[in-house]
Amino acid sequence: MKIRDLPIDKQVIDLLAKEGLDELYPPQQHAIEAGVLNGKNLVLASPTASGKTLVAELCILRHIVEHRGKTIYLAPLRALASEKFKEFQRYSSIKKPNGDYVRAGISTGDYDSSDPWLGRYDIILCTNEKADSLLRHKAPWMSELTLVVADEVHLLTEQNRGPTLEVVLTRLTEINPNIQVLALSATVRNAEEVGSWLKAGSVTTDWRPVPLREGIYHDNQVQFRDGASRAIVTGTKTPSLDIALDVLSTGGQALIFTETRRSAVEMGRKASVAVKSRLSKPEERALSTLAERILSTGEKTRLSEALAMQVAAGAGFHHAGLAGIHRGIVEDAFREGRIKVLAATPTLCLPAGEEIFGNPGPIAIEKLSSYDKVLTHGNVFENVI
Repeated sequence: MKIRDLPIDKQVIDLLAKEGLDELYPPQQHAIEAGVLNGKNLVLASPTASGKTLVAELCILRHIVEHRGKTIYLAPLRALASEKFKEFQRYSSIKKPNGDYVRAGISTGDYDSSDPWLGRYDIILCTNEKADSLLRHKAPWMSELTLVVADEVHLLTEQNRGPTLEVVLTRLTEINPNIQVLALSATVRNAEEVGSWLKAGSVTTDWRPVPLREGIYHDNQVQFRDGASRAIVTGTKTPSLDIALDVLSTGGQALIFTETRRSAVEMGRKASVAVKSRLSKPEERALSTLAERILSTGEKTRLSEALAMQVAAGAGFHHAGLAGIHRGIVEDAFREGRIKVLAATPTLCLPAGEEIFGNPGPIAIEKLSSYDKVLTHGNVFENVI
């Protein structure tokens, strides 16, 4: 299905064409055929990178431009809300019927306010907990919402965070009986059950634009689920970093997840030592400029100095202890391919060619199935697109 044939405003079609988007992925087409652009509630369960966000964006813009509506986008993590907020900024050139331009706003903190200022925005991004707070404080603009997008809706089944999302969705549909609900997930195992609760249709597919391979690292090899294996050159005495360097040798990037902030900083330091010698002169110059930018923006601390030193060498770390402006610089640099190896705590939401989970020692496993991390007693490795 061609994007130009969709029942959406020409401004949106033209903008997507400039971005090189011409044809829908199969999951996107299935969502359109299920009536998501016609106001139908939908649970869309498809793998990472299969185009769920574009479906949400098309639905959001149709509400705003053609129905003068307002959207709330729910994310489970502040990092994910910030990531989506950045993505939505590219729609600020689209004009609404009243001549104003589409505006997105974000609020993820301060649980003691109704944030009336958010009512000025067409797209409001917040965490599930922030949305719960806004509902309890009776934010006046909540009654104007015509669409709610719930990202990572599989969290409904999570013991700690599920009840909050359930309450938020229930209250929003009570306040606005005609509100459209679009629920997104890469891992929800009971899409039809969730859809029944939300009075929504469901689209479930395992289609993805590139193959996913999961493997376990053991004895200097990655053993993949399909039976194949890949030998890893061991040169750093840190298995996660050895795997990352193997990825770099094929022109890729690696994202290494660690359990703590301190271990993220330390892994970034080790990576910077190993990556520096692999950089070209142009890459070194670009990274040096990036490091100077880190030092010249925000508060100068030992943490920001450590980050700048690592970034200059082509690596880095990311966790909630970094200043927001520095997190943004790191995210953009990794997304653009300048940072080759990034160590982070699990709150980071960025696509990578290879994701490595390196946590030595025993790990308790309650439940393991498709799309979950693959865990071993030694190291954890997963290749996720």
